[in-house]
Amino acid sequence: MPVTEVEGTPLHRVRLPDRKGKYRTRVYNSRLLECCRNPEYRPDVLQMVGPLKYRSIPLLRKLRAMGIPTLYAVTVAPPKPARRRWYSLAQRREIKLYNLLDCIVTNNEPLRRFVHDMGIRTRVEIIPNGVNLQRFRPATDAGDRNPLRDRLGIGADGIMVCTVGGVMPRKGSHLLLDAWSRLAQKYPQLHVVFVGPRKDQEQRGLRGFANELESLIRRSGAPERVHFTGLCEDVAEYLRAADIFVLPSEREGMPNSVLEAMASRIPVVITPFTGLSADLGEAGRHYLLSERNAEALAAALTRLLEEPQLASTLAQQGHDWIRETMSLERSLDRYAALYHELAARKEY
Repeated sequence: MPVTEVEGTPLHRVRLPDRKGKYRTRVYNSRLLECCRNPEYRPDVLQMVGPLKYRSIPLLRKLRAMGIPTLYAVTVAPPKPARRRWYSLAQRREIKLYNLLDCIVTNNEPLRRFVHDMGIRTRVEIIPNGVNLQRFRPATDAGDRNPLRDRLGIGADGIMVCTVGGVMPRKGSHLLLDAWSRLAQKYPQLHVVFVGPRKDQEQRGLRGFANELESLIRRSGAPERVHFTGLCEDVAEYLRAADIFVLPSEREGMPNSVLEAMASRIPVVITPFTGLSADLGEAGRHYLLSERNAEALAAALTRLLEEPQLASTLAQQGHDWIRETMSLERSLDRYAALYHELAARKEY
């Protein structure tokens, strides 16, 4: 695809084939090598994002031979393996793959431990996710909140419960919808907004999950108060308009959506997902921690709805925590120092 620029930096994009598998990986790897071999664009350090497949082992070997240091960010706790034999094979492949990297970056301590427990010898650094505090900020007045709420049909007097991320089982979209439906009749002004792509409609294997969502919406008696945005360009606008943020996820690393909701000064409810650590703050002080089921989530929402002082205190303390510990500048400084160190190395 044509080269574009982001704030003066060239952005090289590759249109990958729709069919997933080894061909898709091969296309991506070959185009990446082309760019790295071009003296005009050869990187000093290459950071890889997205799923790193074992089929990329030849790619990493070639990059190492070219003297280009590589690092990779592990951002989400992996799923538990279904079969022990398969896991053993996958683990051996991952160890071989990750040991070809110069550095692995995780965003919290549990993920660092996971990497080491796998037997990977590559250096691991912890760099928390940073939040752009200029973009993700509290609403300054009604004009910052009401236009979006009006477009959704919520209005200034409605209550907007929001979540951010793909609509899928891992994110617990069905649990939030179920919790909201239990409260929909008691609180006729209560809306729920799902900000993110409808994975349940994109993936054939999620048809049963999609049917479950539709059933919950019908049974709620208030389908007009359920909102799906699809892929969203400006999450910050939705967070400024929201009253409560919920993430009932099964596994994460350092979920940006939670950090951004805190930065927007709204109360947050999360579940004890795999990967949760003290890096995210303190339960009961910076967020509410709920069991991962609809009944418990409904109880947590009810508590925030019935205790406005608690909601306000959680929102303010979460906001202060993010400003003190999770600014984007702090994380970028850590990455910049790591890039400079790796780029200065002569042998790999």
